[in-house]
Amino acid sequence: MSYHIDGSRNSCALHGALQLIEAIEGAVPVIHSNAGCGLQHYLGVNRLGPGTDPYGGPPVSSSNITEKHVVFGGSSRLREQLKNTVKVVEGELYFIVSGCSTEMVGDDIPAMTKEGLDQSFPVVYANTPGFRGAVHQGYELAAKALIEQLPSLSKDKPEQAENLVNIWGIIPHQDPFWAGNLEELGRLLEGIGLRPNLLVGYGHGPEDWRCVPDAVLNIVVSVWGEAPARLLEERYGTPFLVVEGLPVGPAAGRLLRAVTDLLGLDASRTERFVEAEEKRLDRQLSGLADTFYRAGFQREFALVGESSQVVGLGEFLTRSLGLLPRTLIVTDNPTDEARSVIKERLAALVEDWDAEVFFSEDHAEISDLVVSGGATLVLGSALEGKAAETLGVPFLPVSFPLADRVVIDRGYAGYRGVAALLEDLGSAILARPHQ
Repeated sequence: MSYHIDGSRNSCALHGALQLIEAIEGAVPVIHSNAGCGLQHYLGVNRLGPGTDPYGGPPVSSSNITEKHVVFGGSSRLREQLKNTVKVVEGELYFIVSGCSTEMVGDDIPAMTKEGLDQSFPVVYANTPGFRGAVHQGYELAAKALIEQLPSLSKDKPEQAENLVNIWGIIPHQDPFWAGNLEELGRLLEGIGLRPNLLVGYGHGPEDWRCVPDAVLNIVVSVWGEAPARLLEERYGTPFLVVEGLPVGPAAGRLLRAVTDLLGLDASRTERFVEAEEKRLDRQLSGLADTFYRAGFQREFALVGESSQVVGLGEFLTRSLGLLPRTLIVTDNPTDEARSVIKERLAALVEDWDAEVFFSEDHAEISDLVVSGGATLVLGSALEGKAAETLGVPFLPVSFPLADRVVIDRGYAGYRGVAALLEDLGSAILARPHQ
């Protein structure tokens, strides 16, 4: 049986690798493929949020191979491009990634990387053709390459940081709120005496990745963080903790308590910190109560997004805010094993309601599901805006891709993220009250 996808939002593995590399300060991607791969990445990624390019434009170097290189091989072109990039673009690390055309003709990218290393270029590589998967697999491949290759480039081992914790699974730009979500998770971990290693975003460069093996724990925020966490467990014996979706509101407290138990931290300190955060959240919810009831915030909602978002936001909206789940759609196409786990989590969330859970990355199918579900509130990507218009209901864009809102360090994770979510959700509902 054929399966046709009309307008997938998940792009390809090369683009996922680029999204990770570009979010590492001082890392310079070098694409070995045709010119269209880099251009499509630049046009397809959400540019309404934070980036690390100091020049305000496409920061990607590309070999831009032509038909001649496909026929006779493009290794020499990559050699030339890497040398030119090192001369022109200052970086702490150069990261070669490959596209479909160069992989199909069998260009020896590891050999070209070794040539660069022999010339003292700090360079690593990952084979990331689009046929190896979507954005999410590209993130995993790039992270794996950094874990495996970066330690060999370091002459001096970084000083080991006490209580260092790595955070995995939040893919830059694929989560439009990636920077804000990571900063909030980092703030929470600092609150219980840990040092978070966020790995991407402002102030986070290759040195942070060199410290990855020294961590005492890896926290996995989505199914896409499990591959690097398992690799680190195999190589360095580092334990990892899988979080059931993006921790929003009270779920953040559960995460901090679980980390405290796992690492044997001071439980009283954690409880004091969590209690203070939850008191503040209770006060915020109490202040919203009058508007909540007067404006009819309690609605049946459709939620469309990545699995971590759907689980995390869905739990908060249902269990903490009292909204009613109607249609939940996961768009990131996890493996069958991961899908069964996600289904169990979402089933527990919707078991008391006449709600349905779907997995789809097809734009047309998702729109039809949202409309047929008949929700009175829609949370999703810019692609679900028309479905909300058809239903005549409030719409809040919360997932990739975004088209009409700028996000710098806003996030929905943790306790502070709840305040941002309540502001955005309440404003969307007030802007379009019941007809």
